[in-house]
Amino acid sequence: MDIIRASPDGYQEVKTGLGWRRVLSPSSTEATFSLPVIDIGDIHHQDRDRRRLVAEEICHAAVNVGFFYVSNHGVPDEVIKSIFSESRRFFHELSLEEKMQYDTEKHEHYYGYYPINLDPTLPAGAKLNEGINYGYEPSTDPEAVTSENNGDNWWPSEKRLPGYEKNVKTYMSHMLALSRSLLRMFALGLNLEEHSFDHLATRPYSILKMAHYPGSLSGSEEPSSIRPHTDYELLTILLQDDIPSLEVLSNTGRWIQAKPIPGTFVVNIGDSMAMLTNGLFVSTMHRVLNLSKRDRYSVPFFLGANQEAELKALEQFVTSDQPAKFQPMTSGEYVRRSLQAVYSKPHIEIIRETIELSG
Repeated sequence: MDIIRASPDGYQEVKTGLGWRRVLSPSSTEATFSLPVIDIGDIHHQDRDRRRLVAEEICHAAVNVGFFYVSNHGVPDEVIKSIFSESRRFFHELSLEEKMQYDTEKHEHYYGYYPINLDPTLPAGAKLNEGINYGYEPSTDPEAVTSENNGDNWWPSEKRLPGYEKNVKTYMSHMLALSRSLLRMFALGLNLEEHSFDHLATRPYSILKMAHYPGSLSGSEEPSSIRPHTDYELLTILLQDDIPSLEVLSNTGRWIQAKPIPGTFVVNIGDSMAMLTNGLFVSTMHRVLNLSKRDRYSVPFFLGANQEAELKALEQFVTSDQPAKFQPMTSGEYVRRSLQAVYSKPHIEIIRETIELSG
């Protein structure tokens, strides 16, 4: 995949989730060499001006970088420790045969387990990590407005992994609450009514993934990894352990490392949010390379819009100078076609056409 190209006008462009952005000179005031760390302790402050200060900082990062850390986020330490513990239990206490009972190829919505696969000839290519995906469940949602799931999750039995389902669902609850708070910061920082985006994620097409990147891969000298990509949903909240592996494609055209910072999450903008803002918020390319020779664990939470929600540039972001850049599409259609290119279910065509309306 080409991620940097020369434009017809002779300058360099860097690939984003949807479209391309001009590469900035390292001397530019907006050039990015590290990800900003934003204290979000005031996102629920009763003083709207205090909330707005946080929102403006978040939106500045969303426009210029597409990635940022959040600190003082309110998720209890014991909940974070618990999800790491449950992740290790799932990957190491269950045999491959047991894990494959939850094979994601069997699930309509790509929930379930995917194994490491070294075969580069597969439609989606080799997959140099393993993971388990869980979708939205109203029982985990402090703001639930429905009792319907977006497809059933497949949980190990209580007898096999006692407490696992309960602890994972507790973490999901915190991620739903935090991600909705961030959506409100997006709205406020864009000078919209603070709850303008609430309707998009009442029954979100979300996925909680627990991922394992082994220190070494049996049968390969390659490091465990994820190739360069963007996320498809509205936003991602990533919990990473202490092993530096995540790299983000800077607006200077260089990879920068998102080093783990204790007490923080990494947040990034997804394609869906880029579509709604007509490319103002940038969905930034990123990758994982675990060169540590140690097992790495990460837990990303992807907040997607409701399946029926239309991903279309909002009118305030469309002008004669900036016409709509992307083909409107429902969230469910966009996320499903994007995930098919990642998980490559048998007998399902991978759609590779761009949704860009202009270059």
